[in-house]
Amino acid sequence: MLILGVALILFLVLYQKRMNSKQNELQLEKLNHRQKLMEAEIEVTEKEREKIAKNLHDDLGIKLNILNHNLAIISNHPDDWNEVDEILDNSINLLEGVIDSSRNIIYDSMPPALLKFGYIKATIELCSLIEISGRMKTVVKCKDINSRFPQKTELQLYRITQEIINNILKYANAKNLTIHISVETDLILTFLHDGIGISNEEIELLIQTGKGIGLRSIQSRVQNLNATIMYNENKLSPTIVIRVPEAFLT
Repeated sequence: MLILGVALILFLVLYQKRMNSKQNELQLEKLNHRQKLMEAEIEVTEKEREKIAKNLHDDLGIKLNILNHNLAIISNHPDDWNEVDEILDNSINLLEGVIDSSRNIIYDSMPPALLKFGYIKATIELCSLIEISGRMKTVVKCKDINSRFPQKTELQLYRITQEIINNILKYANAKNLTIHISVETDLILTFLHDGIGISNEEIELLIQTGKGIGLRSIQSRVQNLNATIMYNENKLSPTIVIRVPEAFLT
């Protein structure tokens, strides 16, 4: 009995160590996964900042320098009306260009439609632009298009939607896309298209191998919303389903 008792205790100790080891491995795996998502988000954010900085330098910077130079010329030759008129005309055109460029930069940072009308209407507008371009037929279905969510949630949802649509256009070779937006307790987004699907396993593999910055960006933004995302590669109707909990909608 003593030997049996010792053996049982030894078994329990070894079993507990094994379970602890597995738990540690799972915890480490989760931490590594979270780290990769954070790195992806940082990488995407830096690329967005670089784009804005480049636009500011290459476009606005040059135009503002020319405007400054024009004003200096006018200041030094105030009595030369012919030259002043010509420079003023040039400066007005430049100023209009600066305003347009500023609008474009602001649009990239926070689309006006998103800021003014919210995620659902901004998504409808985005799909309308794709429809007009002739690249893909799009439909957005939602019972209440006037629903609004917190600004941070709407921006994350919009960027996720942009990236998903971009991936469908680039890789799925789809001709038709339908987006279902259901708002009950949680928010459920369903992207249904007629192109080439992709599975959850393929997504995970691409992320783990360091490929697909866009996919990692989607995963990171989904995680920031404490949401879930599921990919179904069904050949007849590939789908992507995102569920956002109620806590991020109010």
